[in-house]
Amino acid sequence: MENYIDKNVVLVGPGGIAKDYAKVMKALQVNGIAIGRNPEKCAAFEKETGLKCLATPIEDYIKTIDIANTFFIVTVNTENLGEVIRKLISNKAKHILIEKPAGINQEDIALTIDMLKSTDVTPYVAYNRRFYASFQKAMELIKEQGGLLSFSFEFTEWAHEIVTLGKTKEALEHWLLGNSSHVIDIAFYIGGLPKQMCAFTSGTIDWHPAAEQFSGAGITVKDVIFSYQANWGSAGRWGVELNTAKGKLILRPMEKLAFQKKGELAVNEIAIDNKLDLGFKPGLYNQVSAFLKGDAKHMITLQQHYSNLVNIYEKIKNPATNNFLS
Repeated sequence: MENYIDKNVVLVGPGGIAKDYAKVMKALQVNGIAIGRNPEKCAAFEKETGLKCLATPIEDYIKTIDIANTFFIVTVNTENLGEVIRKLISNKAKHILIEKPAGINQEDIALTIDMLKSTDVTPYVAYNRRFYASFQKAMELIKEQGGLLSFSFEFTEWAHEIVTLGKTKEALEHWLLGNSSHVIDIAFYIGGLPKQMCAFTSGTIDWHPAAEQFSGAGITVKDVIFSYQANWGSAGRWGVELNTAKGKLILRPMEKLAFQKKGELAVNEIAIDNKLDLGFKPGLYNQVSAFLKGDAKHMITLQQHYSNLVNIYEKIKNPATNNFLS
């Protein structure tokens, strides 16, 4: 495994996913520490992960370190993501990886984007599924099979379970940005961003008044046609299907890859080297490694993420505001 013992890494926010990051940090042998605001949570986090955790306000802690040469991984709750990243940017942090969605809503993220305009900082948003072994293999096979002809994706959420997670009202209202965007990001990263898209919605949910059902289609900048659907009030799961001249590549579940050969009904799972996805939260090891070595090939910048939010996610969620992207 790789070694980053020379990298100073600060994990901001000792919550649930921070434990997954702590496991990766330990494996990568970074010079790491976690910080949080609650002494009891910090103590519990340190005991469970073995990563030292300080209970201190971030604005105080960053005064004590060489901030420009420190790598920050921000995993605070969704409501505080924007505030924390803006504190880091205003104090000259250079290396920032922030958990998606990087802010509670479009307005929150826009504040950060405005701040970035006067800096040379490029924060990255943690879309770890870009680093799945299944995704990397799918990209390889698409190239071998002559390119992508069309694709479809589904981002159905289990609404009956989401409502029990204890999320805030605002986080639930923006669930498509905060969670479903994982699937949408992967689909358009493979197929190209949409240059024209028609979107439709119907139904409502108490905690997600914008819509319950979603459907749409269009064509990407790579001239690849696509379609999507999701029904949060019915059965289903996340998935992406990618069509080439040789057959259909299927990411469902997205941690696995299957192939249906043209002219055949059988769907066969493809063997992939996914040891790191099995040993850690899928995609996380390679994502953090890429962040530390400055390899942005599969990373998404906060600026790109904001553009996707405005031009894709919001149009899927609220098509009445602008039914066509062109």
